[in-house]
Amino acid sequence: MHEPAIRHDFVTVLRDLAAGQGSKVATVYLTDGVPDAGEVIATYADLDRSARRVAAWLQQRTRPGDRVLLACLPGPAFLDAFLGCLYAGVIAVPAPPPDGHRRSLDRLAGIVADAGIGYLLSDTPTMPVLDDWLASGDRTLRHAATDTLDADPDDWRPVPLEPDTVAFLQYTSGSTSTPKGVVITHGNVVANQAAIGEAIGSSHRTRGVGWLPHFHDMGLIGQFLHPLYVGGTLYYMSPMAFLKRPAAWLQAISHYRADITPAPNFAYELAARRVSDRQLAALDLSTLEVALNGAEPISIPAMEQFTRRFATAGLRPEAMSPCYGLAEATLLVTGTPRLRGAAVHAVDADAFQHGRLAPTRPGAAIQRLVSSGRHGVLDVRIVDAHTLEALPEQRIGEIWVSGPGVGAGYWNNPGLTRETFGARTADGQGPFLRTGDLGTLIDGELYVTGRVKDLIIINGRNLYPHDIEESVRGSHPVLASGASAAFALGGRPEQLVLVQEIKPRQLDGTAVGELAAAITSHVRHAFQIPRAETVLVAPGTVERTTSGKIQRARTRDRYLSGELTPLQERPASPTGAVPS
Repeated sequence: MHEPAIRHDFVTVLRDLAAGQGSKVATVYLTDGVPDAGEVIATYADLDRSARRVAAWLQQRTRPGDRVLLACLPGPAFLDAFLGCLYAGVIAVPAPPPDGHRRSLDRLAGIVADAGIGYLLSDTPTMPVLDDWLASGDRTLRHAATDTLDADPDDWRPVPLEPDTVAFLQYTSGSTSTPKGVVITHGNVVANQAAIGEAIGSSHRTRGVGWLPHFHDMGLIGQFLHPLYVGGTLYYMSPMAFLKRPAAWLQAISHYRADITPAPNFAYELAARRVSDRQLAALDLSTLEVALNGAEPISIPAMEQFTRRFATAGLRPEAMSPCYGLAEATLLVTGTPRLRGAAVHAVDADAFQHGRLAPTRPGAAIQRLVSSGRHGVLDVRIVDAHTLEALPEQRIGEIWVSGPGVGAGYWNNPGLTRETFGARTADGQGPFLRTGDLGTLIDGELYVTGRVKDLIIINGRNLYPHDIEESVRGSHPVLASGASAAFALGGRPEQLVLVQEIKPRQLDGTAVGELAAAITSHVRHAFQIPRAETVLVAPGTVERTTSGKIQRARTRDRYLSGELTPLQERPASPTGAVPS
């Protein structure tokens, strides 16, 4: 069987595969998320032909290096458009398809302006929304539906592509700030694909199943492109199909005998909670060997709940594969080897809150950390964010990365590019990518602890919002499924606010105010916080990024501006001493 060698660009990889195994099924789109009920199948020869068709059309209208926005619904049209851009030598700019809401249209407008978009490719169902949007803003952006392009694949002319040729712009989902366009080259793509393959042991036999958005780095690089890079087969559905019926994801893994699936942390929580006993009884997950969990930080209880729930379906705990990555590094930074399972390390909780790792003590509180695996070709350092000194193992600091997978910077933003991608340690080593994430190395493995910008410092202790949110979710059954966001307001003493979603109909007689008071008491006791307030809100209030990460900074801004609508009457002064 043909195995692709490392190439300078993804086009060469795909063309080699089309020549060597053109009749092999490359992708299968499940139109309604149900196996064998509405499949759109494409072989490697089909993908190559479609890419050449789109590229031929683009080459008549654009020049290499032009930016083309891709605003497609989930399905084959996006992959055709993306690969067509690569074949044509233009820069693809994946974006969420507009849903008609002002926020999504404003985001699209921001990307168009920032990237200097010349053409927009979409699909027939999305065109009416785009036409209305373009007309309302008096925009003259040229646009077309990928599935209706009239061009001959044989008219395509190969374009010289080098490792430093820009392949696409990955606009970050904005968990802490305004989205930025990360410049990803062809060299970045193939280097990262090789690193993923080495980390998880993928091959031409790989069968991947996924539902991730195609405009997100984990979806594009990990879910869509990686099975194609190794010559495997991808079975995929829309994110909405998964959210409406989480069992569809696992049913596809079972039906197609998949060995790899990527998903953020919340997906494992949702599946464990929403898949019924009847649905569970029909699953066979024994072929699954790599269940990638790329959310950071990764929830140990979520992984444990998932493996317990689906053990009877043949799921092996060793299949859980925590990893770490970010758009600025194309995707993968560290990964857990196939069937190695998650490594969990317990440390003293008090020392951890003071930025140190220390052995557990009898009777003292512990903090459990989960490894995101080892790095391959990348150089990963832990650095003091203030002194810029590289830290030894078992010290917590900012994660810095360098290597061939690190992107070329932010589009049209040289200042922020120098600050983020051009960092040097105190002794002059570099350049490094500053990830903005906190973590530590233990025996050569990376343990991610949180975000620099999300860190809550109270009474000299470092508290991580996800630890507070996770503790609250476990304190009352009605809180288990609602999103939450913890953040600090500052002041003397410092004040913490927790915004927590609930469904009032599930309270079973408990007053909303009583629940808020109970949560506040729990947080103050569990984390020794002198001032705290709980704001209970309706489901959907706490915003997430496209990858499912909680937007804490955005929630804090909405709290301060009075945009949030509490379900309970707010106290006039949310203060109080820590109970003894």
